Amino acid sequence: MNFAFTLEFTLFTREFALFTREFCTFTREFTLFTREFALFTREFCTFTREFTRFTREFGH
Repeated sequence: MNFAFTLEFTLFTREFALFTREFCTFTREFTLFTREFALFTREFCTFTREFTRFTREFGH
């Protein structure tokens, strides 16, 4: 009975380790995506601001 518990616990630990690894990979990828999206947003805001200035100066 103790052997069966140990075996089940070992299997559970392995599954949990796989889950943790996958979750860490997902978190890392999501962090990279968030950083890239933040850079894109900043660039887009800069473009919008410059375009607004341009249209005020030279627009109708």
